[in-house]
Amino acid sequence: MDRAITYILTGAFLILGLGSYSCVAAQPESIDDLFELSLKELMHIPVVTARKRAEKLQDIPVSVTVYSAHELAALQVTNISQISNSTPNLVFDDTAPISGSSSAASIFIRGVGQTDFTLVTDPGVGLYLDEVYIARSVGAVLELLDVERVEVLRGPQGTLFGKNTIGGAINITSKRPSNEMTGEVELKTGTDNRADVKTSFNLPLAEAWRLRMSYADLNQDGYVKNLGGGPNLNDTDAQLGRMIVSYNPAGKFSARLTTQVTRRREQGRAQKLVRFNPAAPGPTFGPFSALGTFDEQFLSGGEFTTHQGEQDFVKSDLDVTGTSLVMNYPFTSFNIKSITALRELESEFGRDSDNSTFNIIQTQDVMDHEQLSQELQVSNRAGQKTWQWLLGLYYFQEKGNNLNVVSLPVFDVVSGGGIENESMALFGQATIELTDKMTMTVGGRYTDETKRFLPDQIVRFNENTVPVYGGAGFVDGQRILPKEEFSRNFDNFSGLLSLDYRWNQRLLTYLSYSEGYKSGGFNQRVFPPRTEPGSFKPEDVAVYEFGWKTSNDTNTLRLNGAVFYTDYSNVQVKVIDVVAPGTGNAAEGRVYGGELELTALLNPDLSLVMSAGYLDTKYKSFADDFDPAQGIDKGSRFVNAPQWSLFSAVSYVMHVANYGDVTWRGDWRYRSKVYNDAANSEFIAQDNVHLFNAGATFKKYGGKWHLAMQVRNITDESYVVTGNDEFSGFGYTELVYARPREWSLTVKRLF
Repeated sequence: MDRAITYILTGAFLILGLGSYSCVAAQPESIDDLFELSLKELMHIPVVTARKRAEKLQDIPVSVTVYSAHELAALQVTNISQISNSTPNLVFDDTAPISGSSSAASIFIRGVGQTDFTLVTDPGVGLYLDEVYIARSVGAVLELLDVERVEVLRGPQGTLFGKNTIGGAINITSKRPSNEMTGEVELKTGTDNRADVKTSFNLPLAEAWRLRMSYADLNQDGYVKNLGGGPNLNDTDAQLGRMIVSYNPAGKFSARLTTQVTRRREQGRAQKLVRFNPAAPGPTFGPFSALGTFDEQFLSGGEFTTHQGEQDFVKSDLDVTGTSLVMNYPFTSFNIKSITALRELESEFGRDSDNSTFNIIQTQDVMDHEQLSQELQVSNRAGQKTWQWLLGLYYFQEKGNNLNVVSLPVFDVVSGGGIENESMALFGQATIELTDKMTMTVGGRYTDETKRFLPDQIVRFNENTVPVYGGAGFVDGQRILPKEEFSRNFDNFSGLLSLDYRWNQRLLTYLSYSEGYKSGGFNQRVFPPRTEPGSFKPEDVAVYEFGWKTSNDTNTLRLNGAVFYTDYSNVQVKVIDVVAPGTGNAAEGRVYGGELELTALLNPDLSLVMSAGYLDTKYKSFADDFDPAQGIDKGSRFVNAPQWSLFSAVSYVMHVANYGDVTWRGDWRYRSKVYNDAANSEFIAQDNVHLFNAGATFKKYGGKWHLAMQVRNITDESYVVTGNDEFSGFGYTELVYARPREWSLTVKRLF
């Protein structure tokens, strides 16, 4: 009923716009006007806020990729994970390997990141939504609703950001309220009964007050068929909304209050079973032989099938609310900015690891989390070219609980517990003009963090434990870890030094040294019982980088690039502790590589975009206490670090007299082999893959109507998003496959 009301209201909104009323700015009405508009748009150099002030992309000594709302639509990007298809040296998986959640991000930039989704591990890449740090993996696969731009910053970013980001940062900026009354409605249909509705409107209020509201209802059937008779998996069922109220008088104090809500009710992320091991030491397939027969039938059916049947725990529920208040206080020579944010999350998700109708091994997670952050920035006013600076003070607090139930034939293991963490940081950066062509940037950050973990872990008997296994040597309710708080403190200083030289108006080169840090923590998955949880140390990187930004005189050609070397200390990787997956410090490592990005307007109607990323990763030495049985050696590649990531796209605008223009677009992505675990298991690796997308967009003269027909993965390639190889421990290997070929038809109406 609620969805029917949504569609009725959306349809009414669309019908109202069919009339002559319009509050948008004047639109081009002739082909000549459209030529001029298209040319200016493509020649325009993007403005970014990578250094906390508005600057042109070609003027900043940082390796950054920026996407406008128009570019995101052309790339068929609907959630943030999909930008990895076209961003060099970025891998963004939309599910963590052993989560079952459809919204557990696993992000890597230049081979630095994190695969675990638990509350006790920090991400290696910072994700920021409207200047607010998203602390946890679960809930971080964000749908892009009413977005102005996305920026991907490569390399450590701690000297300008509230939370230290060792691998890089992804900034998502929503469209801000404006002083014009505007609105739009977008309807999308497509493969697997896709039915998406997006609406937004902007309303100027009294005097300096403005309001912008956005809403989306996203629905698509699952693409993994459940041969056991249950519902299909990997579907989409999400509703999200945003409201922004701003107060912005000219030249005076300004404020912006943002409230965001997300609700997801989906089936779990399907993990395809590809092999099992009856002789595994873990209490799985071997003991199960007393209860039933598990055979090759559960491996059948192809990549997009499962055999689990009706399993209520295999779901991916998520509720997120976030509120932030950004206030700016401009003074004569400096500016004070305050960012206060609260984010709350509740999620329940699970997976059937054996991919059968039997209960051999299955996991369920119940997670709640709350984060509070306060950031204070003091910076000089724009326009002072010889001296630009920013000082920041950041406080972050989070608390949460994550109970994880592992159901086995012998008994159930309840693991997890609660966290309560604090982080405080002082950071700053200054850019000094040494000559009329050379500038120097220096920055530093001091971080002090406290991590607290309260385990709540027991062995819980099920209906088979006593009658079949005689208790298996355990007592019902026996604690796996003592229920007492464990605490660790970490502190770090990271620095930045950069020199850039402006050879002329079209060429900028820079040389930089930057440091990054990610704190250590505890492992919440423990078995068999012990007296304290395992823990891991912080990891650090030192990055040496040379880069350039260049363009021609008309800005119709831009070629930006960077080469770098990363010295990586105490690399955090997934390890198996007896049978429990966790995090450990493997070794010292190094990464070298580079990025190259080309944008070219070949003529007013034909444009070309190309990018390339290259990574060479290596472990240099291993810690004395690191277990060689983990399967990692000096020949292993880093997780989610393909050697090559290539992308190219061609767009051509065809003008239809008296009607509008049609933009034809095709793009190609190549990614070389990706290993999904530190041990480089070939069974869950994704080999080299080529992907092709295409689309056509019609825009009516006047700009009010848009119609798009698009196809993703034209050649219908089957490729792996992530995987988990527990063959030698719990006894199984599983893969998550991306959605196969799909088409979509979109209608958009602007008001």
